[in-house]
Amino acid sequence: MGTVEFQLKSGVVTLSSLQEDGGKFKMLVTGGESVKLNGKMKGSWSWVRVPELGKLYRTLITEGFVHHASLIHGDYTQAIMDACTIIGIEVISV
Repeated sequence: MGTVEFQLKSGVVTLSSLQEDGGKFKMLVTGGESVKLNGKMKGSWSWVRVPELGKLYRTLITEGFVHHASLIHGDYTQAIMDACTIIGIEVISV
């Protein structure tokens, strides 16, 4: 087995994380920008700038989200929030 190792492309991204909490689901959603940096890391990776990093960290801790998230290139925050509303998932937006 092995890993594919590369840095993701730069640009606008959407981060999301689905969490089960006491039998109910909630989704953390935030936007950011993937930025190109020199260096190497294991696997496929990216550094992401988010507008309110302090608020994001506080939300991760206070809402019980894990520190890993899904990343998609483009701004899909509204589409994810709309889908969560339709299927009854609480949205935590940062």
